[in-house]
Order: sequence, then C-alpha cells, then structure tokens
Amino acid sequence: MKEKDKERVYSLIRDHEDYIGSARIAMLALNSFISSIKELESDPDTIRDQFAELIETIKYTKPRIVPLIHLIKAFEKEMEPHFEKDVEEIKAEAIAILKRLHDKLQSNVGRVIEGGLKHIQENDLIVVHTASTDVTRMLVMAKDVFQKRFRVLILKQDFIKTKQLIKSLSEANIDLLVVPEYSLSHYLEQADKLFVGAVSVTHDNKVLSPIGSANIVSLCHVNRVPVYLFANSLKFSYHPSSSQRIHKKVVSVSEGDISFILTTHSHDIFDLSQVDFLITEEGTIAKDSIEGYVDRLRSLARL
Repeated sequence: MKEKDKERVYSLIRDHEDYIGSARIAMLALNSFISSIKELESDPDTIRDQFAELIETIKYTKPRIVPLIHLIKAFEKEMEPHFEKDVEEIKAEAIAILKRLHDKLQSNVGRVIEGGLKHIQENDLIVVHTASTDVTRMLVMAKDVFQKRFRVLILKQDFIKTKQLIKSLSEANIDLLVVPEYSLSHYLEQADKLFVGAVSVTHDNKVLSPIGSANIVSLCHVNRVPVYLFANSLKFSYHPSSSQRIHKKVVSVSEGDISFILTTHSHDIFDLSQVDFLITEEGTIAKDSIEGYVDRLRSLARL
C-alpha cells in the first residue's frame, strides 16, 4: 500500500475514533476486514502477502488504536498455520477468527458499560467531555432502563463532536447543562464525578485520550472531583506514550491582519495516577489497586 493511501486510511480511522471511540472503531475495522476477505480474489501464492500488507497498515495507525492492534496481532498468530490450505479455506478460517475476536471485544465493551452503570447515582451531576459511544450508552441506559435521576454537564468542544452527544442524551430526556469546556471551573463545587474514556493506557502509565481531556482531568483531580476512566483490558499497551503516534497537524492560519502557523494534535495524554476509579470488564478498580491491576495485566497477557 502506498504511503498516501496509508495516510488516508489513518485519517479515516482517526475521524471515526473521535466520534465512536477506539473499541468501536476496532469492531468496525474487523467487520470491514471480513467484508474485504469475502470479496478477495487471490491465489495461494499471493494471498499471504495481501493479508500481511493490510495487517502492517493496521499496526501503525496514527494514533495507535490499541484494541485493534492487539486483536490483529492475535489474528496474525492464529492464521499462520492455515496458509497451507486452499484459498477458500484460508478465507473461511480468516473470517471465523475475525468474528471470534470481534465478539470478544464486543463482550468486553458490554461488561464495561454494565460495570459503569453502578456508578451513576441518584441526583448525580456527571461531567462528560467526550462523545464516547460507551459513556453515552451507559447514561441513556441509566435513564431509560433503570429510571435513575441525574444531570449531565456537557463540556462543549468542537460542536461537530459534541452535537451527537447532546442529541442522544436529549432524546433520552436526560437533564443537561451545556457549557464551554473552559467554563468547568464554575461548576466544580457542584460536580460529583467525571466520566472519561481512553484510546489506550500506555506502558509508562499514561492515558491517551481525546483532545482537551488532559486539562479537564487535571482540573477535576486538583479539585477532588472523582475521575472515572472507562477502559477494557484490550486498551492497555506495551508501548510507551512517546510511541503512540499521535497525529500532529501544522497549518497556516490568517485571522484579521495576522498570519501565523498553528500546530495541533489529535489526542491528549494525562497521568493514570489522576484516575480515581478504573472501570474494566473485570469490574471497578479503586485508585490504590490500579497500579497492581495494570502490572498483573501486562504479566499475564503481555499487553
């Protein structure tokens, strides 16, 4: 695949991850992989190389979509013994493996949402900064299914990103207060907790998260507003934060009679130590136990 085509793929993945989260984009990517295999026309001499080309592209997304990378590496390992078969058998095995991996991630996500529901209490004011699909579903279920009464403080960022969150929560008749993200300081005394998602948790105990999250998490942490991080175990990376391939964009901007170079990044990084509760598919891990949980994950699964 040409470098230009790779960059298009990375941009597409990055844009979708902004709206639906890294776990959801991983599931979408696996389904797309399955669809492409069904349409693939190849021969025994080239099919391995065709698979390898796409796998290598997925491994180096900007930023690293860690759940997808873990799953694609598992796929690569499971597929290795099957390339001696005929093309149709190879395709059938590949589809079966990808479906199993998709279902595993989907199960993890569902259990994280189930665990998160326990932390939505009556009359809570919950701060939400990102349009995470999992957090949105959790809040909607808490209202629709469990009839809990709570309010959500939405910190407005780029309106395209915030629009769907407002729409989904409004349709569920959840009591909303929408303010600019820079106005959070006026509501800290009222806030009960912050819900935040992650793209990944890195080997040096940093959280890669949507842009703007670092400031919000830091402000809540300093002011003793509990920070709840939702991250299934497939989001834990064995790479440091410095190698997460965060996308950097440099553009020329003109405003009024001034022209300047504006540099932006696609994602933020904050310390895992600022998290009070980590919610995974295994349940809730309190602050004092988070480091031990992460160490156990890495020793058992090399994540």
